[in-house]
Amino acid sequence: MKQKESASADTRKKAAIEQAWLQYFNQVLFEQGLITEQERNRMIHRINNRICAK
Repeated sequence: MKQKESASADTRKKAAIEQAWLQYFNQVLFEQGLITEQERNRMIHRINNRICAK
């Protein structure tokens, strides 16, 4: 049972790190003017939905 809990915790940790990286990269692209505010906002929703769907 503990092995299953550990795997679940590792999965959640990995998902949180992945989400943080995607949000950071999205913000950097916006700040550098490579994407518009609309594109940034759309990507924020996609990132959040992607993590929730897992």
